[in-house]
Amino acid sequence: MDENTNAIFTTEFKVGLTIIISTLILILGIIWGKEFTLHTNKYQVQVVFDKVGGMVPGDPVTVNGVKEGKIVQIDWKNRQVLCTLEIDDRIKLYEDATFTVVSAELLAGMKVEIDPGRSQKGINMSLQPFKGVYGGRIVDVGMVIGDLATDMSRLSFRLDSTIDMVNTLLKKETLQKDLQQSLSNFNQITTDFKSLPVRFEHSFNSLDSTLDHVNGILASSGNDVNKTMVNLNSISTRLDTVANSLQVVMTKLENQDGTLGKMVFDTTLYNYMNRTLLSIDSLAKEVKQDGLKLDFF
Repeated sequence: MDENTNAIFTTEFKVGLTIIISTLILILGIIWGKEFTLHTNKYQVQVVFDKVGGMVPGDPVTVNGVKEGKIVQIDWKNRQVLCTLEIDDRIKLYEDATFTVVSAELLAGMKVEIDPGRSQKGINMSLQPFKGVYGGRIVDVGMVIGDLATDMSRLSFRLDSTIDMVNTLLKKETLQKDLQQSLSNFNQITTDFKSLPVRFEHSFNSLDSTLDHVNGILASSGNDVNKTMVNLNSISTRLDTVANSLQVVMTKLENQDGTLGKMVFDTTLYNYMNRTLLSIDSLAKEVKQDGLKLDFF
């Protein structure tokens, strides 16, 4: 009886031990597969994005491509998306750090890629939430390519229409003649431009010759020019003297000095002259009417 009991106990012990070991192996496998760690020292960073492309809590956070955390919460902040990132405290972020939402896999999944920065000054956590950017997904690239293909199709259609219009215009004889005439005129203008340097050189040579001739004239007639300048100075001096004399005469006239001044400003002489002229006029009328009568005796 004791031997049977020991055998049963031994079997049950072995089975239980096997289950326990299997369970531990399973748990360790799950922990290893999910990349869980017993290291619990982490800190949280809040970042706002314009959009996140379908990112959900639990998606990874990578630093320079290495997974160092995960998304723990996604919420709204006004019209932007507020994401709370949980990062291992081994990672040090600096003031020029960047946060970008990108595709985690080829066809699905999103993640936040962090560039810790190159500055020597650490990030100021009191400035949270930080501003992040949306880097796009593979699907977004496909949509952009689709839009680009549509635009290329429209551009190709317009290009074909333009080519047809140009061909239609080229078929017209008048347009060909106009083009030929324009090209001929352009060639003529080009030829004229080529001859311009020669013409400019000739003009400059003529200008130099003229200047030399003028300099020669001035050099040969230098004495005459000097005499002329002396005469002009003399004339100017005489004119100044005449002007001063006239000024003296005008001053005397204004002060009624001399006969001329009195004649100009004294009204008595004017009255006498006026009476004399009236008498002469009356005498002329009598002579005209009665004739000149002379009585010598």
